[in-house]
Amino acid sequence: MNIKSIIEGVLFISGKEGATIEKLKKITKLDENDLIAVIDEMIVEYERSSQRGLILRKFGDDYKLVTKPEINNIISKNFNVKLKNPLNQAMIETLAIIAYNEPCTRTQIHDMRKVDPTPTIEKLIEFGLVEEAGRSEAVGKPYLYQVTKLFYDTFGINSIKELPEIVLPNDDLDDDSDLDFFDSNRYE
Repeated sequence: MNIKSIIEGVLFISGKEGATIEKLKKITKLDENDLIAVIDEMIVEYERSSQRGLILRKFGDDYKLVTKPEINNIISKNFNVKLKNPLNQAMIETLAIIAYNEPCTRTQIHDMRKVDPTPTIEKLIEFGLVEEAGRSEAVGKPYLYQVTKLFYDTFGINSIKELPEIVLPNDDLDDDSDLDFFDSNRYE
């Protein structure tokens, strides 16, 4: 049987969970380098094929078959599937702070956003995008927060290193100036 067919079948059966390279190695009996070469080839084939509605992507440590973005619009219109973003601006800002500064405490988030982040963090934990990452050694031993595997899946990245670089304006800012972090990269 064709190795690509086996990989495709495993990924289909794995659904939203996807399959790790370890799981795929065990099933295909390929060594890691050969398996990655086959998967990389499949990624290109899926991407280039106009006859397929799926693409193969790596999310964190997992490989998954997902719907092509252009197909999502058709699916949402014809199957009443709501693809609404459940994150509001406060959640996106808090999530960005955590992702760029993980692990971080509520106090660190508060210092950047200037509002109590507690309800927002609780909602992000409920959505599964943020999790507790132990306790800080600071006074009071506050909880530390970090992004989850679902965060990587949701945003289609493998690691925090793939987040865009933050570029601050090159103005002559005093150290005491009040820079609005989230508006600093906007040009109107």
